[in-house]
Amino acid sequence: MRYKFAEILLKQAKKDNKIILMTGDLGAHLFEPLREELGDRFINAGVAEHNMVTAAAGMAYVGFKPWIYSIAPFVTIKVLEEIRNDICLHNYNVKMVGLGGGYDYAIAGPTHHVLNDVALMMTLPHIKIYTPGFSEDLEGIVHKMSKENFPAYLRLTKAEKLDFSLSSYSGVRRLSKGKKLTVVVLGSIINRVIPAIIKFPKEIVDVWLVSEFPLRIPIELLQSIRKTKTVCVIEEHVQTGGLGHHFNHILRENKISFKHFVHLYAKGYISQRYGSRDFYLKESGLDKESIKKVIESLV
Repeated sequence: MRYKFAEILLKQAKKDNKIILMTGDLGAHLFEPLREELGDRFINAGVAEHNMVTAAAGMAYVGFKPWIYSIAPFVTIKVLEEIRNDICLHNYNVKMVGLGGGYDYAIAGPTHHVLNDVALMMTLPHIKIYTPGFSEDLEGIVHKMSKENFPAYLRLTKAEKLDFSLSSYSGVRRLSKGKKLTVVVLGSIINRVIPAIIKFPKEIVDVWLVSEFPLRIPIELLQSIRKTKTVCVIEEHVQTGGLGHHFNHILRENKISFKHFVHLYAKGYISQRYGSRDFYLKESGLDKESIKKVIESLV
């Protein structure tokens, strides 16, 4: 997704000379065109993310539109106090872009993974969160973020090509229509969910992709749950404060009854060993085969 993001932000920056891109010493072979186009509006802040956040807040205060970019835990967990105090409390127009949501950085281990970013960022005032499932979503998301005049966090991951026909982008959208089970997915773990359900008859599984927080649930999704009475929420995020918790709360608020609510989520580091993203997903039951078995048990 990072290459698509850089391409789209370049288009936006050509149209808006208030856009500034700050990077925490990342982006080799990625941001060269942006650096050439932006000139002084491209800033390598170095391995100094705390300073980068505060500097971005100051630029937003005087009317610029800064985007800050780093590995996801370094632009969320590491600098949470600066984001809260310098950006969100003042409702400044700073866009935070985190690369490698979930287990994306794989063998780099827990220091480079972020499994609780949605939970943390949702506790901050005024902020909006974007969790694209596909690189094709980025055109609509970056354009939308550019128009919005408040803080936002974009969770980027490594895109995987799927042989799947996409509907047009929206914050919560239906990917396939079914009558027996409602599946609600957060962001890029959709790249394991679609292969898991692809051989089920199309009329069985009703699949919805969530790409924005705060959650605004379409009436059609609530109607789906009223019909199926069975919900499976899937996310590459810890249980606490993630999609499952927010979604369950909304269902309770709307008095939507159901027979089964199953939540598949990132369980951390069960074996205390290092491995690929697929290794970590399998340990958490988020790999294609594990998801397929859960769905089979529910339908």
